[in-house]
Amino acid sequence: MKILYSAQAKQQEERLLAELLPGLGLEGAVLSELELRPGEALSVSCDGKAASITYCQLNELARGLALLSEAARNGAALSLTEKPVYNTLGVMLDCSRNGVLNMAAFKRMARTLAKMGYNQIQLYTEDTYEIKEYPYFGYLRGRYTKEEYRAMDDYAAALGIELVPAIQTLAHLAQALKWAAFSDIVDCNDILLAAEEKTYALIDAMFRTLAENLTSRKVNIGMDEAEMVGLGKYLHKHGFEERNGIMVRHFSRVMELARKYGFKPMMWSDMFFKLATGGTYYCKECDFKEEVAKQIPDDITLLYWDYYSTDPALYDAMIFNHRKLTQNVAFAGGAWKWFGFQPGNAFSMHIGQMAHNSCRDNGVRDVIITAWGDDGAEASPFSILPSLQFWAELCYEDSSDHLAERFQACTGASFEDFMLLESPMGVPGNPELKKAVCNPCKDLFYQDILYGLFDWHVLPDAYDAHFERCAQALRSAGARNREWAVLFEVQSKFCEVLAAKASAGVRIRAAYRARDRAALQRYAEELLPDLIARIDCFAAAYRKQWSADNKIFGLDVFDLRVGGLKQRIQTAAERLRAWLSGEIAALEELEQDILPFDCVEAEEDRDGSRHLAVAYGWRAIATPSAF
Repeated sequence: MKILYSAQAKQQEERLLAELLPGLGLEGAVLSELELRPGEALSVSCDGKAASITYCQLNELARGLALLSEAARNGAALSLTEKPVYNTLGVMLDCSRNGVLNMAAFKRMARTLAKMGYNQIQLYTEDTYEIKEYPYFGYLRGRYTKEEYRAMDDYAAALGIELVPAIQTLAHLAQALKWAAFSDIVDCNDILLAAEEKTYALIDAMFRTLAENLTSRKVNIGMDEAEMVGLGKYLHKHGFEERNGIMVRHFSRVMELARKYGFKPMMWSDMFFKLATGGTYYCKECDFKEEVAKQIPDDITLLYWDYYSTDPALYDAMIFNHRKLTQNVAFAGGAWKWFGFQPGNAFSMHIGQMAHNSCRDNGVRDVIITAWGDDGAEASPFSILPSLQFWAELCYEDSSDHLAERFQACTGASFEDFMLLESPMGVPGNPELKKAVCNPCKDLFYQDILYGLFDWHVLPDAYDAHFERCAQALRSAGARNREWAVLFEVQSKFCEVLAAKASAGVRIRAAYRARDRAALQRYAEELLPDLIARIDCFAAAYRKQWSADNKIFGLDVFDLRVGGLKQRIQTAAERLRAWLSGEIAALEELEQDILPFDCVEAEEDRDGSRHLAVAYGWRAIATPSAF
């Protein structure tokens, strides 16, 4: 295929094509000629033999190539023009909850996002970047070196993507502040000590490090959820002060340091919003303190974040209320991957449509989709690609009519098959996945098999059949999407575990109370050892996925959790054998009546199912004991 380059942009076009063309199937006999030319909007045309792409930004050229590959694959002529709704369409990747994206995965993600049309990636790094003077900052956490930062920055720029650091300059710094090296700048919990010069020396070093290694002068300075500021060491040093004044003075110092290095920051809006409303964030009608708006400088952008709301009117109201504070308002939505091993694409898209409608109608032109990794970054960052494609189509087409075709072009995979990655969550009794977020799978996986914290909520026969169906469907999907086979292997192996484990505690307790010795013998000698073998298979697949996505640091948490889970199953088998042999007179765990986890004993639904309890954190799931 002959490429006709524009003279003024040939070098950058050549590099982008070198990265993207091999995976798009456009080379060879499909097209004889491709002309590339800068312009005012993205325009793609193709008559089956020759094609042209006009683009305004480099990321639009990347999207144009994907659109062209879609048409070429279908043998269709193409003529379309797209003008994005947003000036900025970005993704924030969480690299602070153990999963630190490795270089190969970062490049794969950047290529995929470029083809979708994204023009920004934010790396959320609380302490996972190297600061020369602070060796314990990010110590053994997979922190990015200056060489890695520069390599990622260069690679993203070649694809038309701006790499923006997202850091913390007040709270959410627990992993750094746990070290004795930082003991003199801890206020309380995960919060830096305000009004302390050593604190500002650290923040200065943060900004200097970012300025030295990244070309962007945008930065997300965090400053969210610092509810306990001023109530620890600050209180002892300075006495009690209203946190409003502490936070505003600290914010002013942070802004001075950011400006020193040429940064124009953005920050999560809840700090100022709650100051203005007296503590409320999500509200349609708020009483605002007018003096708060006067404290917000012109060179800060407030990020209104909302990953939950299912009321379209709330988005409109929140944007309106934010503009009482400043006209510099951006929106941060969510691609759910932070509540277990499965993604929540259906719910993310359901609320994403509402958020997009509001942003479009109210003139919000900068949007970031967050991909948090709470409680161990258990879900792969690539599992949310359907949600990211969805937002790209809303940005460029204001529609999701061609979502599946575009997904195939950008990822080489089936959209419908990727949506199966969350199917394990759809147990009997779970509401439609697009209408609520509740992941019983994590609870069922990690709960103790004899304590049975979630057993009240389980329907044994229905759950067993559900997970067996899911395992088969995910195996088949993996065979159809070989490039993404590891994602489907992890989920299918996970379902094979739950097909054996989800109802095991219920059945063991029933057998014990019925004194069904044969059933208990089978669990002790056959079914529980088989369950451990299934867990081993899942863990092996998961480690393969982790190694493909992340640096090695953080995998230890998964290993420790799974190791504890396996030991508890082994202990359960030993205790069953001890009771069967008469060595012990009773199994105290199984003598206990199981209560609803959430203390709500609602009536059963017509189909016999019970409501699902929600527990997002491993600590709450694994044991009722002090930990």
